Amino acid sequence: MVDELSCRRSRFQSGNPICLANDQEWTFPAPRADSEFAVESAEAEYLGLIHAVQEAEDQSERRLAELALAIFLIGLNYELSSTDLVNLFTFQPRSQELTNSQHAFESLARDHILSLARRGKLPLPTPSPSAERQPPGSRILAWLRSRGLMRKWLPSS
Repeated sequence: MVDELSCRRSRFQSGNPICLANDQEWTFPAPRADSEFAVESAEAEYLGLIHAVQEAEDQSERRLAELALAIFLIGLNYELSSTDLVNLFTFQPRSQELTNSQHAFESLARDHILSLARRGKLPLPTPSPSAERQPPGSRILAWLRSRGLMRKWLPSS
């Protein structure tokens, strides 16, 4: 089992504590006025995930996008393998812990979206030609697969 304190990155940011599947609270970075990412691609990835939450076509797609955003944010604060992430984010189906985490991820996404909007940092998405052909849910699944996460949760399709 991974331990929250021992996995912290040196650039740990304060934020929102959320209890994950290992019954520990993990801190997800709060939105910051000086949102700076170590590399520009991380900012693009962050904004892409924010847009995926906003563009979700139904509740299941929105929950998937919120999960992907939560996984991205926890990666800013902690050094975790894909196996660690699967263990932290896999709850018993229909459990209260799953429901609580879904509400916490929804609130986390809303906080980030509102913060970006207040600061005028939420430009309209400009999808690439390939993204235009791909629904938001498919883009999120591709993002999760690229991190080695979907094959641990679901069989490949």
